Amino acid sequence: MILLKEYIKNKISELEGTKVQEKKAKSKILIQHYLKISKAELFFKDIILSSKDIKNLDGMFIQLLQNKPVQHITGVTHFYNDKFFTPPGVFIPRPETELLVDCAVEFLSTKTDIVKIVDFCTGSGCILLSIAKKFPNHEYVGIDKSKTAIKTANKNKKLLGCKNVEFFNHDIFMYNQPKVDLILCNPPYLANHEIQNLEQSIKQNEPMSALTDFKNGTSFYKYLISNFNNLIKTNGIMLLEIPFSSVTKDIISINENFNSNKSVLYKDLEGKNRVIKIY
Repeated sequence: MILLKEYIKNKISELEGTKVQEKKAKSKILIQHYLKISKAELFFKDIILSSKDIKNLDGMFIQLLQNKPVQHITGVTHFYNDKFFTPPGVFIPRPETELLVDCAVEFLSTKTDIVKIVDFCTGSGCILLSIAKKFPNHEYVGIDKSKTAIKTANKNKKLLGCKNVEFFNHDIFMYNQPKVDLILCNPPYLANHEIQNLEQSIKQNEPMSALTDFKNGTSFYKYLISNFNNLIKTNGIMLLEIPFSSVTKDIISINENFNSNKSVLYKDLEGKNRVIKIY
């Protein structure tokens, strides 16, 4: 047996000199998940680990040493106000994407009638389901070309008890449905040449098709923006997550070139442009 504080110290020391980034944060996530304890308990409570606890935690840390994402080790990702299944093969949602949910909440808070929302590149469904939980009376559709993503999104739908959401395995570029009030999308926005600069853990474990369009990173934006008038109803909007890179300038230019719709940029907690609203 060993004190938890001592165990954490030893494990972080073992991770020194490895390729694992954010060692302390990831170590704490694993331990909190396994022991089902809060941050306060982690720091201030004297917890003694049993031999069984040590064996199970050691197994999790072996996976971390192999640079496996903590979300794949624990099987879940915390996003907005809930936990979501995010198995291998499904894009792991990032905290900055929560801004996309906030922007949608702001828009839907003004609506008294039932509206329809479509989320392209839905992945685990975390964006759409987070919104659907807050506004259960609207109609929600999530679309992704990955069968694994759609299967996972449906599991998350069941987990959260959202009955007003449907997920479909479909290619965004083949989409041909009636206009809707709100379109959301966190598309693959990395340019092909940016892939080489990614953290090794991401390159080895994230689905590449969720990271890049295998071109210059603007394919999805060009399609959505150029088809704005065919996709969005009058007084509707489009909310797209954007990268903090030169691609952002291209996205703004695409909007200016294809239509006269206005746009607003929203910044994340780091002060970076993260969401563009087109209306």
